[in-house]
Amino acid sequence: MSLFHIVEARPSTDWAYDSLHALEVAVTTELLGEDQSVGADWSRANYSSEVTSIKGLLLALPGAAPSDAVAGRFGLPEAPASPVEVLGVVEFAMPTRDNLHLMDDVYIQVARKARRTGIGAALWREARRIAAQHGRSATIAWSHHLAGAVSAPERVEPSTGVGHLPVDPGSLFAQSLGLTLAQVERESRVVLPVDPELLATLRAEAAARALPAYEVVSWVGPTPEEHLERVAEMNRTLSVDAPTGDLDWQEESWDGERVRVFDEMSHRTGHSVNTLAIHAATGEVAGFTLIHVHHAYPHRPEQWNTAVAAAHRGHRLGLLIKAVNLQELAADTPQARYVTTWNAGENDHMLGINTRIGFRLHSVHGAWKA
Repeated sequence: MSLFHIVEARPSTDWAYDSLHALEVAVTTELLGEDQSVGADWSRANYSSEVTSIKGLLLALPGAAPSDAVAGRFGLPEAPASPVEVLGVVEFAMPTRDNLHLMDDVYIQVARKARRTGIGAALWREARRIAAQHGRSATIAWSHHLAGAVSAPERVEPSTGVGHLPVDPGSLFAQSLGLTLAQVERESRVVLPVDPELLATLRAEAAARALPAYEVVSWVGPTPEEHLERVAEMNRTLSVDAPTGDLDWQEESWDGERVRVFDEMSHRTGHSVNTLAIHAATGEVAGFTLIHVHHAYPHRPEQWNTAVAAAHRGHRLGLLIKAVNLQELAADTPQARYVTTWNAGENDHMLGINTRIGFRLHSVHGAWKA
């Protein structure tokens, strides 16, 4: 009798997101010492929107597949209507507006009791099969590791030579699948509240260089109509300017409508605190930063995008908009206890800004390519 079979969850398979969340809580607590799950409601909102990518959630379930199971769009049996035990999952996204060669955000999680039974490898093979069927020649997968583990004597280094991961079950599993470490990303945190005097000092220092040539605008919630195209331009800028190591990443295609769609999805289960820098004389967008607050865990907001346009660098806009946005966050979400951010190890400039604000290394993440 088969130990397990793999099914695909339809976006309407509601129970699958609760099971995914429970597995994420267990795995992140095991790996990182705390719950860093994204929440079931966020997953529901994410998988319900496929405007810019095809999204997949495959589940490993106990036993053999039912003989009368209906095949889904990826050629696997569809998940049953009623909840069953989930032994493992793989998630992925295939962009449909840009990066058409890519299967991105592949993340495999296996319940502790079900490891070393071939589930992780089987989920990977199905993801790769689906990627090939959709003409995807490159794959990006992720692994997570506590910062303290990087002091281990054995390490894996990316081809960039920047950063490293410990030789642990996560990196060993990735290597067993034939994956190559393409980049190491740092997860950093700042404990809240940031000293108001420090933020005021940093803001004043940056403002002395940036004002009055630039105007700073902040808001909470979805992007106002008049700023949709500006935010779109900053997202496009980030897609080409953020260091990508040895990953095969191409420029993203953004417009105001894509920002509107993203806002609609992300604000179903949370809200954002945003700050934009605009060149006063021309109205050109110069910089943008966004902190997202998930309503399921408002104590741990996430710093998402921060970008400064190349033509407007050298005016300390990055420091200015981040200081302003943290002041806005303090007023909007006083119950927040820390902010988490992620940066490529090569991104010395942004890491320098974050360090001045008070961010400190918390964990490291491996971006693996196939």
